[in-house]
Amino acid sequence: MRHLYWDLGETGAGACFEVDWRGSTARVCLMDGDEYQAYLDEEDYEYHGGFYDYSPITLEVPYDDYWYLIVDSYDRVKKVTVAQLFDD
Repeated sequence: MRHLYWDLGETGAGACFEVDWRGSTARVCLMDGDEYQAYLDEEDYEYHGGFYDYSPITLEVPYDDYWYLIVDSYDRVKKVTVAQLFDD
């Protein structure tokens, strides 16, 4: 299964990540470690996010855990940037 991913590591609830891409509609998924493993194993999984035809988007981590961010666009996305947002 081809996809782009970022290992966000241990991340606390409320952390926000901005995802920006160019190229096409993309499915952007925020998954904890167990859900990401199910995704890799092609089993049923749940995620936070969805299909987007615009960017940038911001996703918020819903609870403390080990997190992955996945961009799945069927090879049509040309460039992706991910940045954690911090309050001043």
